[in-house]
Amino acid sequence: MSREHTPIAFFFDTKIFRCIKGLMNKYVFALCLFFAKIAEAIPPPDLFSFAIGAFDFMREKHRTWEFDAEYKFHVNCLKSPWEFLEFRPLCGLMATATGSFYVYGGINFDLLFWDHLLIAPGFAAGYYYTGHGKNLGYPLEFRSGVELAYQFSDWHRLGIHFYHLSNASIGRRNPGEESLVIYYDIPIKRGFPFVSSN
Repeated sequence: MSREHTPIAFFFDTKIFRCIKGLMNKYVFALCLFFAKIAEAIPPPDLFSFAIGAFDFMREKHRTWEFDAEYKFHVNCLKSPWEFLEFRPLCGLMATATGSFYVYGGINFDLLFWDHLLIAPGFAAGYYYTGHGKNLGYPLEFRSGVELAYQFSDWHRLGIHFYHLSNASIGRRNPGEESLVIYYDIPIKRGFPFVSSN
């Protein structure tokens, strides 16, 4: 029997085989797309932030230097339905040159436009200790503010943060204060903030 007339050769010439081959090609292509999407969907890193600026900068009497350290989390369960929006829980510490400090937790709403322009309104609540600085009227203080920054391709960010501290009139006095700081975010990669994951 010649090779052209063997059952195997006949099978490879049939429409059934061509159909199976076409389906396999489609499945391989689909799998390639699937794994490509997984590669694209690598979650954003956590961020560690340092800031320096002016505490109560709108009033000269209590104006002083402030220093901030903040950790911004990426949490998968808080994934936004929109690509340009990310929910970032955060916690941090603010201290002033006059001995006041503020320990807080909250959330930012990161709005990223054109892959680089970041606008991030946020809210936090925490404990404020007066020290030798401005008395804000109550230990529980609420922070509301907005960040404006440039995000680099490697997730580092450089920007300014304006925010207001207030006790929402829980205390007898509610003088509040406004801060304006310059901040720098460092992405937390595998191993250490300054070490590449590669």
